[in-house]
Order: sequence, then structure tokens, then C-alpha cells
Amino acid sequence: MKQNPNSINGVLYLTEKRTSFSTNYISVREKEGRILSDQEVYNLPSPLKSNKNYKEWQLRKKSSHRFVFYLKNKNKPLNILDIGCGNGWFSNALAFINNTKVDAIDINIEELEQAARVFNNDNLSFIYADIFESLSPFKVKYDIITLNASIQYFDDLDKLLLTLKSFLKPNGEIHILDSPFYKDSEIEAAKKRTKDYYKKLGALDMYKYYFHHSNTILKKATILYSPKKGIFKKLFFPKDIPFYWVKF
Repeated sequence: MKQNPNSINGVLYLTEKRTSFSTNYISVREKEGRILSDQEVYNLPSPLKSNKNYKEWQLRKKSSHRFVFYLKNKNKPLNILDIGCGNGWFSNALAFINNTKVDAIDINIEELEQAARVFNNDNLSFIYADIFESLSPFKVKYDIITLNASIQYFDDLDKLLLTLKSFLKPNGEIHILDSPFYKDSEIEAAKKRTKDYYKKLGALDMYKYYFHHSNTILKKATILYSPKKGIFKKLFFPKDIPFYWVKF
């Protein structure tokens, strides 16, 4: 990547630091039991059974393995951009695919620094950047762009996809995984649940950073996995991620 060579604690900075989101986000993650030690992060997506979110991680493990298998079957070198990488566990899983180069981006400084500390692979870079402010380093570069459990932190999904498409090589793909979409009739109720949840946690400021996206956008996507529906699937395949995996 063509960029400023300076880095801080293993993280490359492409845009000016802003701490308001990080402060609110980390506060919520701590209250949810999602701030993990370096060793725990290194072991993801296979935490100890004592982990408060163990059952959720079992589902995310299944989802991530499904995606890694998909990429391995491409049988070609891949440049990958992982948007909203957090503590880097998923980016690291992608970096273990042969012939990949992974750029992992977030605006959460604390988790980025932990990711850089825990996952030290030559083909994996952790980057602080607001993608709407720093476009030139990403132009026509990537075969694959991933958003894993991160679209809810972007207010305008159409704008996000349009921007990311400008970062793709010809025939490149954008993948959204483990992320909620809502029927239009359900969005207001979902917003209320989210607001009540953050209020209960004593972190109401986080509500302004969390967004609810309509499932109408799925009409523009290729659906590679959909949540299990119907009594047969629920009975015989009950333990799987409850979110869509879609490709644009």
C-alpha cells in the first residue's frame, strides 16, 4: 500500500485520530465482556468455555470457516481488505490462506493496537483509516473486501458500498457477513431495542453510532447463505449464524 510509512504500536495511520467512537465502543465492549486478553484474542474464534459469549463464538467460528473455505476454492492470489477488523481475529484467519495479502482497517485504536500486538504476520497489516477521507491508497487494489459484523457502524450503506466498489479490482467482490438486516416494518422497533439496550448498559452515547439497515438492499446482492427457516431446517440444522452472508 502506498502510504505514510510511519506507524504507532504496529498500526499504520492514514487519517487523523478521532477518539469519540473508540471511547464509547470500548466502554460498551467491556460491559459486554468482549474485551479479551491477548491470549484469548489469539485463540479466537475458539475461546474457553468460560467465555461469556462462548455460544456466539461457536456460531461465528462456523461462519468464518465457511468463508475461508470459499476463498480457498478460488485457488489464486488474493488481495483482501477487511473493514471494521476490531481485534483482528478474522483478518488473521484470512491471512492464513495461501497467497493472500490482508489489509485490516478500523477506527478503534485500542483494538487495532491489540491486533497488531497479537497477530504478527508478514502478509497482514493493521491500519487506522476513515475510508471516506482517505480514498487514494485503496483505488482498484483488492480482489475481496469483507465486512464482518461491522455494517451496523456505518450510517449509509449505499454510500459505503459505492465507496468500496471503487477500491476493487475488476471482478472483485464485497462480502457482508454476520451482520443484521431488517424488514422496513421492523426497523423502528429494532432502533428502540438498541436504544434501550445501551441505556441499560449506561452507554446511551453509543446509540448514535449504531445503525439499522433495510433488507431491501439484499435484492442487489448474491445471497451465499441465508438463516435457517422452516421447521425441518430448524430441527436438523439448529446451530448456525442467524445472519445473511451476501456478495456484491
